[in-house]
Amino acid sequence: MTGTSVEQQVAWAETSVLVVAAPERCVLEVTGSERLSWLNGLLTCDLTTRQVGDAVHGLAVAQKGKIVTDVVVVLDETRALLVVQRATVDALVASFEHHLMMEDAELSRSLREVAFLHGPRAGEALASARRAGGTGGAFDATGHGGAVVITDASGDGSWARAAADVSGGVGDPQGWEVVRVLAGVPRFGVDFDDATYPQEAALETKAVSFQKGCYLGQEVVCMLEMRGHVKQKLVSLVVDGAELPAAQSPVEDGKGATVGKVTSVVRAPTGGIRALAMVKYAFIASGTELAVGSHVARVV
Repeated sequence: MTGTSVEQQVAWAETSVLVVAAPERCVLEVTGSERLSWLNGLLTCDLTTRQVGDAVHGLAVAQKGKIVTDVVVVLDETRALLVVQRATVDALVASFEHHLMMEDAELSRSLREVAFLHGPRAGEALASARRAGGTGGAFDATGHGGAVVITDASGDGSWARAAADVSGGVGDPQGWEVVRVLAGVPRFGVDFDDATYPQEAALETKAVSFQKGCYLGQEVVCMLEMRGHVKQKLVSLVVDGAELPAAQSPVEDGKGATVGKVTSVVRAPTGGIRALAMVKYAFIASGTELAVGSHVARVV
């Protein structure tokens, strides 16, 4: 089934499963007996406590703590599959290879396709995709349930058939944009980038372990968490009015001072406008009343 409207796609994501292909992502494959311990020293997530079949959300951060890219790591018996941003893969590979010394680990690029499953029946769709030859693991980006599926590059559409098996459907970029903004899911290159700390992107509770051992950039990330806070943070806004503000529109406080900017904005299927915005830390509390243009915007 193919989504005929944004409303239908939002419904699939909330009640069954919405499949979203991710052509902006590519896959790196890591093999070798020390692959997990090596990756654990390069990513913010903890891989040592995870099992075959898991999918783990993490970040690669630079020495000074800023995000290089977000990563989803899928584990199987003999390898770790890293789902990464295609736009950042060259820089990521160069950084990883620079930190590959004597470890028994080998990094290579893999010609595979990636799709994300969103919704409470994503687990059933993942099982169906696995039976069709795909691999993947549970990965809940929206809070409604979810998974990531990796298939070969044949374009056989196993993940699309998996969605149909559980009365879901395949989404498009427009539908996914609405789903992710409603759920407060930040997008690399839009809501955050390589000049952003994990805490600024509101990813510290989803993609960072503060109990694991050392990793590249850990000192800065942990200091921000333990000794204070960042100067700005990504928040969700409900914007009054019928006019859709443009991305990058300034966000103001009640006195007309600019305190941030809109990064993503959509019209909700039920009416109203929802947005993501990077705002100064003093204004991130839920219920804070701000303004976007002439319209009231409330942090939620």
